[in-house]
Amino acid sequence: MTLVEVMVSLAILAMMLASVWTTFRGTLRGMERTDEIQTKYAIVRSGLSRMLSEISMAYLSFQRPPGETRHFTLFDGRDNFDADALTFSAFAHLRLRKDANESDQCVIQYFVDQDPKDPKRTHLYRRETRRLTGDLPERLEDTAPAYVLIEDVAKFNVQFWDPRRVDWVDEWSTMRTDMQPDRLPERVRIRLEVPDPGGGSDPLVLEGQTILFLQEKIDLSR
Repeated sequence: MTLVEVMVSLAILAMMLASVWTTFRGTLRGMERTDEIQTKYAIVRSGLSRMLSEISMAYLSFQRPPGETRHFTLFDGRDNFDADALTFSAFAHLRLRKDANESDQCVIQYFVDQDPKDPKRTHLYRRETRRLTGDLPERLEDTAPAYVLIEDVAKFNVQFWDPRRVDWVDEWSTMRTDMQPDRLPERVRIRLEVPDPGGGSDPLVLEGQTILFLQEKIDLSR
């Protein structure tokens, strides 16, 4: 075997190895990208499922001291075009510490806001108070911090089923006499829109509905 033959053989072997490595690297990148897309889908679906579950536990209570102007239990949905906001009292708080001075009652708030580090990105945030504070929805930021529930949300629309109108409405407030004082919607519908995790031009749209089971105001003094 001559030196030329050896060099040709090595060159062919190198080309084969390069081809195999290129194929393997492409497959590995494809697997990683698929995993990223599936994770994004799972986060969005999980966030939507959590919201619907917590909304289904919303409630209103008779407990309110005479002369008190604050609403300790409430349901307040505000229409802000594609960035709606929802604040409500619910039996959804989970105590993480033994003997904590807390109960399952809380106030939960969902809203869309900019990323503090990148104004081009908007996220869906979740805020929860450990107690019924009676604060207005716009003042809850002074009571409890907010955390990102779903990243890169383009649209967040919430609608409420009003049995008296037999139709969906875009706003709901139990704190205003000219809205829906002291009554909850029968159902809530959520529509989420996020950029396609796969990089496509069409956004990913998810919708869901839930029933609010505690339609009657409850009396916790009994």
